[in-house]
Amino acid sequence: MENILLSLLIMPLFSIIIQMFAYIDPGTGSIILQAIIAGVAGAAIAIKLFWHRIIVFLGLRNKDKSEITDEEDDSEN
Repeated sequence: MENILLSLLIMPLFSIIIQMFAYIDPGTGSIILQAIIAGVAGAAIAIKLFWHRIIVFLGLRNKDKSEITDEEDDSEN
């Protein structure tokens, strides 16, 4: 039983040793870069949209009456 467990732990090390001949062409690099930029831009927009809720959730600011009336107006539509 210990030999099986030991072999299962050592087996992934052999897969790292194998030399691979692969490359990332400019098209793949461009798509990866676009995905990173889109993720950062999406996160920035999400934070901008929910900034007041984030601040209230963290307890850095109390809910103002003007914010409450704005939310009530949105819910009536």
